[in-house]
Amino acid sequence: MSKVLKAAGIILAFLIIIGVGAYALLAVIANKNLSMLEYKDVDMNTVADGVYQGEADARLVYVKVEVTVKDHRIGDIKILEHKNGMGGKAESITEAMIEKNSYDVDAISGATFSSEVIKSAVSKALKKGCGV
Repeated sequence: MSKVLKAAGIILAFLIIIGVGAYALLAVIANKNLSMLEYKDVDMNTVADGVYQGEADARLVYVKVEVTVKDHRIGDIKILEHKNGMGGKAESITEAMIEKNSYDVDAISGATFSSEVIKSAVSKALKKGCGV
């Protein structure tokens, strides 16, 4: 019986080491992809009324948005596509963006990666309204 427990312990330790290594690798990849996201410099006073689309792709997360602007204010943000792992709760970040009239808001805790990709997509959509 002790040999069986010893073998099970070795297998369990091996699986834990593999799991920690895989998690560390995914964290490195995620951080690299986050550092590659673009955030456009947007002055809302220069954004014309209209509906603009933007997208951002960080490999693990892809977002496509539609932003409605009226009187230099963000009126609505629709998430047209959101391919994510478990970052669905990040979609509520659009409420803060509308309230603040800016994409530059705090990320949703527990969904930072998706939050940042959504912010990048919204910034790109808004930049299209600047005529640039």
